[in-house]
Amino acid sequence: MLRQAFASALKFMRLRRQVFQSDFEGGVSQSHVSRLERSESSVTLQRLDEIAGLLKIHPLTLIALTYGASEKMPPAELLELVRTELEAVDALDQPLSIDDQAAPHPRVIEAGKLRDEVQRLKSLGHSKAETSRMLGISKSTVARHW
Repeated sequence: MLRQAFASALKFMRLRRQVFQSDFEGGVSQSHVSRLERSESSVTLQRLDEIAGLLKIHPLTLIALTYGASEKMPPAELLELVRTELEAVDALDQPLSIDDQAAPHPRVIEAGKLRDEVQRLKSLGHSKAETSRMLGISKSTVARHW
């Protein structure tokens, strides 16, 4: 359903902006636009951004038209819903900061804590066997962090 809705939104905006499929170039080819408008292909966020740029509109315009069509809701009503949801989480009036470093996986964090604890017990003079018993982990795990 979303593919068809996006196809309609794309074609609608392309025609309103008087842009031909052949006007697309670069990463977004005429054949790709054609497949999108026939609902034969999906769009990635990167391609959505490129298509919107070529149409000289914001990507959210296409998204609002797409979801409005899919949910049979006027884009203004949909955007008001989005506004309400963003206000509810206090995210309407300031841009979200982009974290350019991926958060470490919880297992990596736990492994670091375990390594620190093994090193602490080692510095106190405990053997690998004692450390294994004290932490309730295998001797091979202790050896890995030793």
